Amino acid sequence: MKKTILNLTVIFSIAIAMITINSCSKEEDVINDVNIDVPIAIITSTETQIPFAVSTEEVVFPEMPLNLDIETKIKEKFPALSINNLKSAKLSSFSIDHLSSSDEDILLDKVSSAKLFIKTPNLSEKEIATVENNVSKTSLNFTPIADIELMDYLKSSDITLFLKVKGTEVAATQMKVRNNSSFTIQVGL
Repeated sequence: MKKTILNLTVIFSIAIAMITINSCSKEEDVINDVNIDVPIAIITSTETQIPFAVSTEEVVFPEMPLNLDIETKIKEKFPALSINNLKSAKLSSFSIDHLSSSDEDILLDKVSSAKLFIKTPNLSEKEIATVENNVSKTSLNFTPIADIELMDYLKSSDITLFLKVKGTEVAATQMKVRNNSSFTIQVGL
């Protein structure tokens, strides 16, 4: 009888140990997948001088630096986290505002449609937003392409944006503009 009780105790102890080991493994899996549910809005605004040229054919504009420091923005909200904790990043809005032109008769209403692209030295260009049927003289308001993940792009310190535009007519000038962008990011442990 003693031998049976001893054997049952050993078997019971082994079963408890296996359950404990298995549940610890699952807790680590849960910890690795913890996301902070509050999305962080990262807003940036940059003024730049661009050679503005449009045609009835698509014209590619020069690259514009994004000047976005995601690491600092994450640390402002969550000091213990870093860019390595970035789990998702998406464009939520982008616009270009006209500030001045060397020829004040040429404004942003010369652009009928535009595509916004993002790129880094290590990643290929990706279209992230568009404008269709623009009539505004003072701004281009882009519509982000839904569900485009930009996490790998925003981890780079050398992010650039560029435009491909079509116009209603041929026009060219030097233009000072303000690029306004907003990204929604998610961080996790």
